[in-house]
Amino acid sequence: MYLKFITVALVFACALAPTGAVTVPRDNDKPHVARAPPPATAAQVSCNSFQFWQADLAYNGGSSVIFNNQLWTAKQWSYNNNPESSAAEWTQVGVCIQPISNKVDCTGIPAWSQGTGYSGGSKVTFNGHLWISTQWTQSNKPGDTSGTWRDLGVCA
Repeated sequence: MYLKFITVALVFACALAPTGAVTVPRDNDKPHVARAPPPATAAQVSCNSFQFWQADLAYNGGSSVIFNNQLWTAKQWSYNNNPESSAAEWTQVGVCIQPISNKVDCTGIPAWSQGTGYSGGSKVTFNGHLWISTQWTQSNKPGDTSGTWRDLGVCA
Protein backbone atom coordinates (compact mmCIF):
# COMPACT_ATOMS: atom_id res chain seq x y z
CA MET A 1 0.00 0.00 0.00
CA TYR A 2 2.79 2.41 0.84
CA LEU A 3 4.41 1.63 -2.48
CA LYS A 4 1.25 2.69 -4.36
CA PHE A 5 1.04 5.86 -2.28
CA ILE A 6 4.67 6.78 -3.01
CA THR A 7 4.22 6.06 -6.73
CA VAL A 8 1.10 8.23 -6.92
CA ALA A 9 2.86 10.98 -4.97
CA LEU A 10 5.88 10.88 -7.32
CA VAL A 11 3.68 10.94 -10.43
CA PHE A 12 1.68 13.82 -9.00
CA ALA A 13 4.84 15.72 -7.99
CA CYS A 14 6.41 15.24 -11.43
CA ALA A 15 3.27 16.50 -13.13
CA LEU A 16 3.29 19.68 -11.06
CA ALA A 17 7.05 20.29 -11.10
CA PRO A 18 8.25 23.35 -13.04
CA THR A 19 9.57 22.55 -16.49
CA GLY A 20 11.33 25.83 -17.19
CA ALA A 21 8.53 27.00 -19.45
CA VAL A 22 6.93 29.36 -17.00
CA THR A 23 4.49 31.92 -18.23
CA VAL A 24 5.13 35.19 -16.47
CA PRO A 25 3.46 38.38 -17.57
CA ARG A 26 6.15 40.67 -18.99
CA ASP A 27 6.36 44.25 -20.07
CA ASN A 28 8.83 43.37 -22.85
CA ASP A 29 6.24 43.44 -25.60
CA LYS A 30 6.36 47.22 -25.67
CA PRO A 31 9.12 48.78 -27.78
CA HIS A 32 11.81 50.34 -25.64
CA VAL A 33 13.53 53.51 -26.72
CA ALA A 34 16.97 54.18 -25.33
CA ARG A 35 17.12 57.77 -24.21
CA ALA A 36 20.25 59.73 -23.59
CA PRO A 37 20.28 61.82 -20.47
CA PRO A 38 19.21 65.39 -21.15
CA PRO A 39 22.14 67.54 -22.25
CA ALA A 40 23.67 69.64 -19.54
CA THR A 41 22.88 73.27 -20.07
CA ALA A 42 26.11 75.12 -20.71
CA ALA A 43 26.76 77.96 -18.33
CA GLN A 44 26.46 81.52 -19.60
CA VAL A 45 29.84 83.22 -19.15
CA SER A 46 31.33 86.60 -19.92
CA CYS A 47 33.78 86.38 -22.80
CA ASN A 48 34.84 90.02 -22.52
CA SER A 49 38.59 90.49 -22.96
CA PHE A 50 39.06 86.99 -24.44
CA GLN A 51 40.10 86.65 -28.07
CA PHE A 52 38.94 84.30 -30.80
CA TRP A 53 40.84 81.04 -31.43
CA GLN A 54 43.39 81.41 -34.22
CA ALA A 55 44.72 78.76 -36.58
CA ASP A 56 48.51 78.34 -36.89
CA LEU A 57 49.03 79.41 -33.29
CA ALA A 58 50.19 77.44 -30.26
CA TYR A 59 48.29 77.74 -26.97
CA ASN A 60 49.69 76.84 -23.55
CA GLY A 61 47.64 74.98 -20.97
CA GLY A 62 45.37 77.46 -19.18
CA SER A 63 44.96 79.74 -22.22
CA SER A 64 41.32 80.70 -22.87
CA VAL A 65 39.80 81.46 -26.29
CA ILE A 66 36.43 82.04 -27.92
CA PHE A 67 35.40 79.47 -30.54
CA ASN A 68 31.89 79.25 -32.06
CA ASN A 69 30.49 81.64 -29.44
CA GLN A 70 31.80 79.46 -26.59
CA LEU A 71 34.64 80.05 -24.16
CA TRP A 72 37.24 77.25 -24.04
CA THR A 73 40.36 76.70 -21.90
CA ALA A 74 43.35 74.66 -23.08
CA LYS A 75 44.09 71.62 -20.86
CA GLN A 76 47.58 71.34 -22.28
CA TRP A 77 49.77 72.76 -25.03
CA SER A 78 47.82 72.77 -28.29
CA TYR A 79 48.84 73.76 -31.80
CA ASN A 80 46.38 74.33 -34.64
CA ASN A 81 43.70 72.13 -33.02
CA ASN A 82 40.40 73.94 -32.64
CA PRO A 83 38.52 73.30 -29.39
CA GLU A 84 35.52 71.50 -30.87
CA SER A 85 37.57 68.97 -32.83
CA SER A 86 40.14 68.35 -30.08
CA ALA A 87 38.18 67.65 -26.91
CA ALA A 88 41.20 66.01 -25.28
CA GLU A 89 43.06 69.33 -25.43
CA TRP A 90 40.28 71.79 -24.48
CA THR A 91 37.57 72.22 -21.83
CA GLN A 92 34.38 74.11 -22.58
CA VAL A 93 33.82 76.80 -19.96
CA GLY A 94 30.44 78.01 -21.22
CA VAL A 95 28.45 79.93 -23.80
CA CYS A 96 29.42 83.57 -24.28
CA ILE A 97 26.98 86.22 -23.08
CA GLN A 98 26.31 88.67 -25.90
CA PRO A 99 27.55 91.18 -26.80
CA ILE A 100 31.24 90.39 -26.43
CA SER A 101 33.48 93.37 -25.72
CA ASN A 102 37.08 92.39 -26.43
CA LYS A 103 38.55 95.63 -27.72
CA VAL A 104 42.01 96.54 -26.50
CA ASP A 105 43.81 99.80 -25.88
CA CYS A 106 46.44 100.33 -28.56
CA THR A 107 47.58 103.74 -27.34
CA GLY A 108 51.33 104.18 -27.81
CA ILE A 109 51.83 100.82 -29.60
CA PRO A 110 53.86 101.24 -32.82
CA ALA A 111 52.62 100.07 -36.21
CA TRP A 112 54.22 96.90 -37.62
CA SER A 113 57.10 97.47 -40.03
CA GLN A 114 58.47 94.69 -42.24
CA GLY A 115 62.09 95.80 -41.91
CA THR A 116 62.05 95.83 -38.10
CA GLY A 117 63.15 92.85 -36.01
CA TYR A 118 60.80 91.98 -33.12
CA SER A 119 61.71 89.85 -30.11
CA GLY A 120 59.18 87.50 -28.53
CA GLY A 121 56.59 89.50 -26.58
CA SER A 122 56.83 92.63 -28.75
CA LYS A 123 53.52 94.37 -29.46
CA VAL A 124 52.53 96.11 -32.70
CA THR A 125 49.38 97.35 -34.37
CA PHE A 126 48.42 96.06 -37.81
CA ASN A 127 45.11 96.42 -39.72
CA GLY A 128 43.38 97.88 -36.65
CA HIS A 129 44.41 95.00 -34.34
CA LEU A 130 46.94 94.68 -31.53
CA TRP A 131 49.42 91.83 -32.09
CA ILE A 132 52.08 90.22 -29.90
CA SER A 133 55.03 88.27 -31.29
CA THR A 134 55.37 84.69 -30.08
CA GLN A 135 59.06 84.54 -31.00
CA TRP A 136 61.72 86.62 -32.70
CA THR A 137 60.58 87.68 -36.15
CA GLN A 138 61.42 90.23 -38.80
CA SER A 139 59.54 89.74 -42.03
CA ASN A 140 56.53 87.68 -40.91
CA LYS A 141 53.40 89.79 -41.19
CA PRO A 142 50.87 89.70 -38.32
CA GLY A 143 48.02 87.39 -39.28
CA ASP A 144 50.01 85.24 -41.72
CA THR A 145 50.24 81.46 -41.34
CA SER A 146 53.66 81.49 -39.65
CA GLY A 147 52.18 81.57 -36.14
CA THR A 148 54.74 84.18 -35.07
CA TRP A 149 52.06 86.72 -34.16
CA ARG A 150 49.04 86.34 -31.88
CA ASP A 151 46.04 88.67 -32.28
CA LEU A 152 45.22 90.39 -28.98
CA GLY A 153 42.09 92.03 -30.36
CA VAL A 154 40.61 94.98 -32.17
CA CYS A 155 42.01 98.35 -31.15
CA ALA A 156 39.47 100.48 -29.25
